[in-house]
Amino acid sequence: MKYKQMIQSHSKRLLIYLMITVIPSIIISSILTHQKTQEVEAEYRSKAKWYASFHAKNIENFIGETIGRLDMLATVINIQHNDLNGVEKILIETQEKDPRFSGFYWANPEGDLLISSNEMPSSVNVSDRPYFQQALKTGQTSISEAHIGRVTGRFVITIATPISDDGQVKGVLLSSLRLDEIGDSIRNVIKDEMIVVKDDTGKALIMTGWIAPEDRSIQSSIDVSQLSWTATAKIALEDAHLYRHTFFQYIFLIFTAANILLLLTQYIRLKHKVKKEAAQNEIQKLELVGNLAASTAHEIRNPLTGIKGLVKLLSEEYSDKKAQFYFGVIQEEITRINAIVGELLMLGKPSSHILKTCDANDIITEIEPIIQSEANYMNVQLSVYHSTDSLPISCVKDHIKQVILNLAKNALQAMPNGGCLTISLKQNDDFCLISVEDNGEGMPKEVLDQVFNPFFTMKKNGSGLGLSVCKRIVDTCGGNISIHSTSLKGTRVEVRLPLLPESN
Repeated sequence: MKYKQMIQSHSKRLLIYLMITVIPSIIISSILTHQKTQEVEAEYRSKAKWYASFHAKNIENFIGETIGRLDMLATVINIQHNDLNGVEKILIETQEKDPRFSGFYWANPEGDLLISSNEMPSSVNVSDRPYFQQALKTGQTSISEAHIGRVTGRFVITIATPISDDGQVKGVLLSSLRLDEIGDSIRNVIKDEMIVVKDDTGKALIMTGWIAPEDRSIQSSIDVSQLSWTATAKIALEDAHLYRHTFFQYIFLIFTAANILLLLTQYIRLKHKVKKEAAQNEIQKLELVGNLAASTAHEIRNPLTGIKGLVKLLSEEYSDKKAQFYFGVIQEEITRINAIVGELLMLGKPSSHILKTCDANDIITEIEPIIQSEANYMNVQLSVYHSTDSLPISCVKDHIKQVILNLAKNALQAMPNGGCLTISLKQNDDFCLISVEDNGEGMPKEVLDQVFNPFFTMKKNGSGLGLSVCKRIVDTCGGNISIHSTSLKGTRVEVRLPLLPESN
């Protein structure tokens, strides 16, 4: 049974651990990884779009330049249409200017090639070509689909520009562009991208660069104007396993942070638990000591009363000075014991007195003469600062007097060579703050940590109950007491008592 309970306890802890650290770490890492991957892919996509646009624009510019050259050649041929040798020479010179030109041709309206910048093995007719028929029909420049040229056998596209005179087509000027050379011109300027140019059927016409099939890539496509082509740029990701690597980086960081946070939380909770248990142990110890002290005090007070009475009778019977001196000493010690017994009773059981509303200013005013008398005797300057506001508190007046007198007495005893004692009252939020401050010997930290423990004292003739009783009284009123002290500089004791609602 015990083993089963242990297993259940461990399972519960494991479940809590998974819910607090592992599961949130996975969820947060997935979200951050998705965002990071999207950002990286967007960056690569933007780069691919720029590459695709750049190469599409180069193709468009080349086509535009070629059409412009054909228009110029058409003007020349229109002027020199009777000088075929001169026209052939011009066509050959134009082809030699750019390796991307496959050839220039002059065809009659029937499609027969009359002039060629390349050697023709035999007569060639292109009247069946759709681009030729379109140029004749529309009288406008037309561009062919990619095809195999009949003169050179190369993979080309052909631009056809008709030449008219008075609305009558006299012939068609043809220019064939080499797709392999266009691909080479693209290859010369590519960096890390792969460029694929396809026609409207999806057939790849030009392919430059290389990305392995297993590599993950980002692509972007741009249409080439004037042609039914699409230029696509592909860029391989530098990290083919970007998502996986990013996820593991985030999961490591977040899981580590979550565990550190969990350990820190457990440490704080454990510290708070230990502090709470220590406070409870202290309360139980005080209750135990208090109960013991109260029961002991009752047992001491009964015979003490009898002793005090008998000593008084004996003092009346023996009148010589020596006996009277001894009787006086006995009476003083009995009074001292009785005071200690009173403190033990106060420490032992909560007071059964009824709390009444009193103004803290009035309480200090009533005991000020007593403190002033003691201060004069100890050569100490007393300063009392009352609050200008009313400070109504719920308390037993005599008990608060006892607290302030006890604190003042401790302060005076801490200044055997004289000094300054300051008592001040003021309103601090919803509390009455009473401060008792001296510039005496002060206390080290190790002493401060124990001053409220019963029977702890640094005085030769002290009982160690004064501050314990003060704390008990202040706690009963719902307030708190704190001590701030520095060795050889002085001590400040602050008593905070809750103000009644009327004060607000």
